[in-house]
Amino acid sequence: MLKWARVGLTAVTILLASGGDIRWVRLSSSRGELPVPSTSREQTGDLVTQLDPDSPAKDIVLSFRVTAPALVWMRKTPSGWDRYVIEKDFLTIEAGGAAYDIDGDGDNDIVFGNDWQGNKLWWWENPYPNFDPHVSWTRHMIKDSGAKQHHDQIFGDFEGLGKPQLVFWNQEAKTLFLALIPSDPRRAGPWPLTAIFSGKAGEGTKGAALYAEGLDAYDVDGDGRVDLLAGNYWFKYEGDRKFRPIQVGEMGGRIRAAKFKPGKYPQIVIAPGDDSGPLEIYECKGDPEKSEDWIGRPLLDRELIHGHTLDIGDVDGDGHLDILAAEQAKWTRAITPIDNPDASAFILYGNGQGAFRTTMLDRGEGWHDSRIADLDGDGDMDLLQKPYAWSAPRVDVWLNNGTGKVKPWRPRVADTVRVQSFRQPVGMELWTYRRELKRDLPGTLRMIRNLGFTDVETASFYNRSASEFRHILDQAGLTCSSLIANYENLNENLDGVIKDAKTLGAHYVLTSSIPHTGALNGDDVTRAAAAFNEWGSRLKAEALQFGYHPHGFEFGHTPDETLFDVLMKQTSPDLVTYEMDVFWFAHAGADPVLFLEKYPDRFAMLHLKDIHKGFATDLTGSAPDDSSVALGTGALDWARILRQAQLSGVKKYYIEDESTDASRQVVESKRFLQEIRF
Repeated sequence: MLKWARVGLTAVTILLASGGDIRWVRLSSSRGELPVPSTSREQTGDLVTQLDPDSPAKDIVLSFRVTAPALVWMRKTPSGWDRYVIEKDFLTIEAGGAAYDIDGDGDNDIVFGNDWQGNKLWWWENPYPNFDPHVSWTRHMIKDSGAKQHHDQIFGDFEGLGKPQLVFWNQEAKTLFLALIPSDPRRAGPWPLTAIFSGKAGEGTKGAALYAEGLDAYDVDGDGRVDLLAGNYWFKYEGDRKFRPIQVGEMGGRIRAAKFKPGKYPQIVIAPGDDSGPLEIYECKGDPEKSEDWIGRPLLDRELIHGHTLDIGDVDGDGHLDILAAEQAKWTRAITPIDNPDASAFILYGNGQGAFRTTMLDRGEGWHDSRIADLDGDGDMDLLQKPYAWSAPRVDVWLNNGTGKVKPWRPRVADTVRVQSFRQPVGMELWTYRRELKRDLPGTLRMIRNLGFTDVETASFYNRSASEFRHILDQAGLTCSSLIANYENLNENLDGVIKDAKTLGAHYVLTSSIPHTGALNGDDVTRAAAAFNEWGSRLKAEALQFGYHPHGFEFGHTPDETLFDVLMKQTSPDLVTYEMDVFWFAHAGADPVLFLEKYPDRFAMLHLKDIHKGFATDLTGSAPDDSSVALGTGALDWARILRQAQLSGVKKYYIEDESTDASRQVVESKRFLQEIRF
């Protein structure tokens, strides 16, 4: 959970597209230059549109289906990107998404639908200008019955009514539906639907996806009316809600139309989508209403493997349209890093006469439903790289020659978004002064009290008994609210641990490790969860609270989630609380804010500990002591952490600093907490 809100171009990797003149400046959530969008291992859809009418940049919406939240907006601000939750609940959202001012209030609303697990399609009401990053948008129903899966939606005035209609695929029905926007959409229930096409649309041909997908809107026949494209067809409107499908290509999938050369009719590009096949362009050599007059040719000298990215735009700014086509690197749920090691992203630069210069932009990484758009508001076309399962959760932005001059604007927020200071009591984790405490326990505790701390957490009595340690604490004017005990002691001498906790006056009894050999696995977690629940029940009977303090090794993955998620699900909220050490979460590659958001009221405690900039993530649960730096000088975004911690119900905060320079850094950290605003 890094400092994406203030990242400048000096902090990013600069890449040069092969054979091109564009200097790509790449920002990635994997390096903390953008917000980590979610905790979901599957990022299904993305939508690039204008949500904030005041912003010069296009906005990014991402959808998920393994974990909540279901929809996230990556909002461009003058200083970077901020993460806003559009839908906080867990919904199994499919790829796709569409935007239009559905309620007629002057800003774009958005549409997404269920995947194969549901039969619903919704629209979300844009709250402009009252944006709050923690408040979901109002969700309305479009479809709540019938068949499942809704991969792709689009708005267009296909019937010539002067107002767009919504068209969407319903894959399990093998049907395209059209819906008119109700006169009062905020109060309308499910919208009336008209089936305008049923049957196959090129799926399963030449290795293409096994279900129909892909939508576009373009005037295909040059009659001045926008036409619908879907699968491997374009559709001629014949009145009275009747559309005649005209086959363009043999294979269906992602489909886009544009004019890559002068002429009356556009060319149509088709990519294989959720499977493999050629990238092909079709040109009308006669009558666009005759399938045989659409002549195709391949654009690459090889097939695309799961080529789910197809977009069109003038990338190099020469006045001619270009094509972005890219492959997925991972599409299975297996715990493997990659399914397609040679996954590639291509930009085909058009010359305005129907020919293209093909360049490989990227290799060995995942691209799924990625986009061409002006993402930073400087007037040129940037790239959104959104993988499906590769390295997820993750999002990357490729800025075209960096960010140029941008029109100034001030993002508006709701009145509920107020600047606040941090005024929570802060304790001291005694591990910070472990060296000094061994040399002079009473003197070090007095020094801690003189720094302004009144409460501590400890994992050691420093060669004293619990009663002796309590006596020295009392003399120093300190209380101890939390005792950390090792797993074996809890397992073998729980009564003794309870006695020690009561002697100290501690309310919380924690452990900070799980026995395992090699990498932690699911069986280790299940055994630990059972023990935690048992200990939690015993402690609760004694008016104490059991908790667990993760150290990062718990973030290995199952096909759907992390082992930490498994631990959360298998432990009772009434019996087991958690202490978040934001250092160890970040060190493991886990965004502290997203986990606080994901598990409200499960983290009663939090360690305030920063990690040095440029750190590498791993699951070892160990790091050099000097990786710990003063709060506000490292890689963590404390404004977002502290804001979300308060929203998620954290009750106790402790500064912990493992550095050999902790004595100086603690003073700096205290000053930072007094001055921070969020």
